[in-house]
Parts: sequence; structure tokens; C-alpha cells
Amino acid sequence: MTKDELTTRLGAPMEAKMVKVLSEIADKRNFYNKSEEYFTVKDVIELTFHSRKELAFRAAWMLEYIFLNYYCLGDHLEDFLSRFPARKQHGPMRHYGKILAFLTSKKAKGLHPGQLERIDFEPLIALMFDWLIDEEVLVAAKVHAMQVLANLAPRYPWIKDELLETIGHLEDMESVAFFMRAKQVRKQLEKVKSENNDHFKQKES
Repeated sequence: MTKDELTTRLGAPMEAKMVKVLSEIADKRNFYNKSEEYFTVKDVIELTFHSRKELAFRAAWMLEYIFLNYYCLGDHLEDFLSRFPARKQHGPMRHYGKILAFLTSKKAKGLHPGQLERIDFEPLIALMFDWLIDEEVLVAAKVHAMQVLANLAPRYPWIKDELLETIGHLEDMESVAFFMRAKQVRKQLEKVKSENNDHFKQKES
């Protein structure tokens, strides 16, 4: 399936079978195999910015599926992160946030050795706080933003107090889903000072 064919398929009606259709497309493409005959991860990233909101949302869902199942995030990390701040459509934001939460977690797979240590996350940290306080951002995206910040707290200790303060301000304003994740994040933040920071430890030169 070429990029043009993928674009057409993502724009076609899927009824209630979106998850099945998109996962089957990705699995048939099989991102463990390199091939110039099919669409690429870069193509999928580009389609997440398509002007048609439904198509962009489906592409973002597929991108999440690819990164979390084929562990190829490391090969596309620079492209993904460079485009992250431009992510404005609310539907795709949820999936971009989940991918970022995945790659900053201890369960991240598919990254190259030392890759995260070389990234300056501060611009994205500011963006995640912006997502949290933006009333127009959907709660699903806010939940992932909160998780990203908690994941980065061991590397950037100042996050802890600011995140706890922000959570305290938002809990009475947001949904039950937000409250439940906030409870988990609080527990995670309690361990920040005593946790081993090897996941983000700078390598000695």
C-alpha cells in the first residue's frame, strides 16, 4: 500500500471497525521489514497533520499503534518531536501525548542507546503544562500530558512541586478519569527523590 493508497483508505468510511482496519493495515505493512514499495512511518506522521480532521485522527491512532507495537520510535524520534509543538487538532493530540508518555516511561522500547539523554525536554515540558491548563484540550490529552511530566520529574526535579500544584488546582474542575490518573501520578511523584535516575542519567564523556 502506497502513501496515496493509505491516504484514500484513511479517508474512507470505517463504520465501527476503525481499530480493526487500522491495525490490520499496519500489521500487513509490517514495520519490522524495510521496503520502498509501501508507505513509511514518516508518511504516517505527515498524515497526522492532514487538513481533514477524521483522517488526521486515524493516522495518529495508527502512528501510536506502530510505535507501541513495532518499537521503531528511535528511528523517527527527531521527526516526531520536532513536529510535536505544531500538534493543534484535539483528536491527534491524545495519541501524540500517549506516545510521548510511552517514550519517557521506563517501559519505553525501540529507542537507541543514549537517545533520550541527548534531548532537551524543557520546551515540551512547557507545552505539557500548557495542555493541562488549556480548557479546550480534551481530558484524554491532559491525562497523558500529566503522565509525561511525572515521567520527566526525576530528570527535572522542579517539575514535581509545580505539577502537584497544578493537579491540585485542576482536580475539582476535571473529570473522574483525570482524578484517577492524578491519584496515580501523585504516588509516582512521591518516589521521585528516592528513585534511581538511570533512565535519564547523562553518560560520562
